[in-house]
Amino acid sequence: MKKLCIEGWRGINHSYALVNQWQILQMLAYPLEIYHRDKPYWGKQWNPETNSSGFPPTAAAAVAAVPEPPSGVRCDAIYRISFPFDLAPGHADRVFVFGTAEKRAIRDFFFGPDGTSDAPKRDNLFIVTPSHWSKAGFEEAGFYAERIHVVSHGVDPDSFFPLDRHERAVVRKAMGIEEEDFVLLSLGAMTPNKGIDALLVAYAILHQRYPHLKLVLKDQSALYGIKAETTLQDVLERPGNKPLFTEAAMAGIRFYASNLDMAGLRKLYCSADCYVSPYRAEGFNMPPLEAAACGTPIVLTRGGSTDDYFHPSMGLQVDAEWIRFDVGNQSGYVLEPALDSLVASVQEVIENQGRFGGVQVSQHVHRNFSWQQCTRQLLQVMDLLAGGRER
Repeated sequence: MKKLCIEGWRGINHSYALVNQWQILQMLAYPLEIYHRDKPYWGKQWNPETNSSGFPPTAAAAVAAVPEPPSGVRCDAIYRISFPFDLAPGHADRVFVFGTAEKRAIRDFFFGPDGTSDAPKRDNLFIVTPSHWSKAGFEEAGFYAERIHVVSHGVDPDSFFPLDRHERAVVRKAMGIEEEDFVLLSLGAMTPNKGIDALLVAYAILHQRYPHLKLVLKDQSALYGIKAETTLQDVLERPGNKPLFTEAAMAGIRFYASNLDMAGLRKLYCSADCYVSPYRAEGFNMPPLEAAACGTPIVLTRGGSTDDYFHPSMGLQVDAEWIRFDVGNQSGYVLEPALDSLVASVQEVIENQGRFGGVQVSQHVHRNFSWQQCTRQLLQVMDLLAGGRER
């Protein structure tokens, strides 16, 4: 039986930890000896009590039960999924390091040997990343393309699927959403790369045309310390923005900060009429895919990491300009979504309700992006299955 040692985070709701935990749950179904070595959380304030993973108790217990490797054991593969990226040799035949390159600039993201050293030349070191946008960042840092494996993230079909009409009405009523309201949703860290400032301005413009438009922002302030209200205040202080935000528009913005379990997250996705992510830089961007799995139409930036999973039946893409930046020894790219394209895309979804999303899109996501499929590909990449590597 082949042996795999995972070195990473579990027990919290950071994206790396969530990916790790979803993958572990799938790996447990395979004939493998799986071990887990917990790495220190990057944020000193992070902990399972205030940043709970949100998994059901049985799933959380299964993940937590994966033991540390016995002293001296040599594994077939080590899989590292934490930050900073650790490229050091390990007690295994092959070392796989998971990472994302949101801005395609990662030179300061390493613990120990970095991307400019001889580490990328080791023939038993491989990078795992979830999108081709992110892969380009590792290539630009000096890693060989043939040693970078793109393995998509996924969704759990048993956790993210549409509510029926009656259930959805009940959830929306409990949230104070009227039947005629059209709800835009976005969730995440509220950091500049998420483009929430652009979404707020687009919402204010559209609210003048659609008085029943609502905007729901769910932040991760318990993890990152940034509240959605702070982002709104920053937008209001920029020249020319304040007149857009009428009293009625301000009243239509809802803020959520509490941690949600998977069932609560599904209800939030399903309560919305459109999930909007005008991001500037993402390594993958899971929430829009989870929203699409719930049947909710999505609007997101064109040209970035989400191009790997976007399908026209899901919604619309926002035109964006590529912007190169040079800061210190870092050079990279971000995307700047065009405000007029963002406004027009959301308006098209409002005017064509039923055209995007729905049950068929949910089924498409389940068929093509389940964690079962994505984890199997990961195990094939690591040569831990009887069928060998998937190339």
